[in-house]
Amino acid sequence: MSLIAAVDIGASSGRVLTAHLDNDVPTTREIRRFRNGPTPLGSRWIWPIQDLLDEVKRGLAESANLGARTFGIDTWAVDYAVIEASGTQMGPVYAHRDTHHWRGVEKVRNQITWAEQYRVTGIQDISINTIYQLAGEDPSRVLAGNRMLLVPDFFIYHLTGVIGAEVTNASTTGLMDPRTRKWAHEILEPLNIPATFLPDLHEPGQLIGRSRAEGTEQLSAISVATHDTASAFAGTPIVNRDDAIVISLGTWALVGYEATTAHPGRKTETINLTHELGVEGTVRCLRNVTGMWLFEECRRSWEASDGTPPDPGSLLVAALGAPAFQAILDVDEPTLASPGQSAETILRRIVGPMPHDRRGIVRILLESLIARLAAQIVDIERISGRTRSIIHVVGGASRIHFLMQWLSDATG
Repeated sequence: MSLIAAVDIGASSGRVLTAHLDNDVPTTREIRRFRNGPTPLGSRWIWPIQDLLDEVKRGLAESANLGARTFGIDTWAVDYAVIEASGTQMGPVYAHRDTHHWRGVEKVRNQITWAEQYRVTGIQDISINTIYQLAGEDPSRVLAGNRMLLVPDFFIYHLTGVIGAEVTNASTTGLMDPRTRKWAHEILEPLNIPATFLPDLHEPGQLIGRSRAEGTEQLSAISVATHDTASAFAGTPIVNRDDAIVISLGTWALVGYEATTAHPGRKTETINLTHELGVEGTVRCLRNVTGMWLFEECRRSWEASDGTPPDPGSLLVAALGAPAFQAILDVDEPTLASPGQSAETILRRIVGPMPHDRRGIVRILLESLIARLAAQIVDIERISGRTRSIIHVVGGASRIHFLMQWLSDATG
């Protein structure tokens, strides 16, 4: 029986687990859990990438002591580090919610029409995409001698010394063709992005190399689906692809379905449907919805005022005692996407009577999230030409039982 280690890092927390199969049933054990979140640097927002790397190393060392011999890493998508030819990191890892990236959208649009960009990449038009981050970059970072490493590939590089890019995460960048599963040179060239700036691509399931980090030398890195949503879909027990909607519900809510081919076109463009790559040649056809982001932002702001983080379970239970359907919020309002949100910034966007307490705010956030998800599912069914009878929900928020009941009620 082989023991493996798994690293899973999202936008608000990370964890290292061990797992083994016993009669084809996986048993997992959480080894280490740690917080994550964008932190301010002047007027910008960055990830605490070195702290995360240190936590990963500690968790993997503990896993190795327990007998693990292989490991894989997944994280959130689109964000990247830049390394020089010497291997030195050049600058910080900026957070995708940093509003500085918005200026990259206009720069891309000056070179490539949206219709052409979507025809080639099939990726939704949203300012967080890597293509827009690169367009707004300091030109001194996007040079032929440098390399872009998406966050999980950056961790793999620091652990093994191997440079590469795994396709499920790379497909979210807006720089790939999902049909060929290769970098799209017709996108790179107009934007003056050197082909050598992007690492060679590889598929999930490949052996990458041995770890060189202290205490982890007996571990070998395996290329998994390094985009956390791709791994979530891979772990979802889908019986019939044509009958299933999948929602990966964390800070973001990714709602859509799994297919075997990418089909970007005028119909899918009208609802901004994105095409991301999955394991074993699959494609995830998705829409991004703001998930538990605003709930977590409220918790952060309340922690600042209280001096201690409010217990999420207590906030959720209290929300059940607030009046239902009093007001609504567009959770995807662009001004709420950047870090630094609070109950005060959210209240300005609420339509309806103002809640008087925290439980009312949380109730409105959750009801608005469910309303948005239900509306997206209607659009997805219309575009795919199929009515789907099953919704699989994975991710941390799938454990909020009353929220899952609300979703069932809202979608039938």
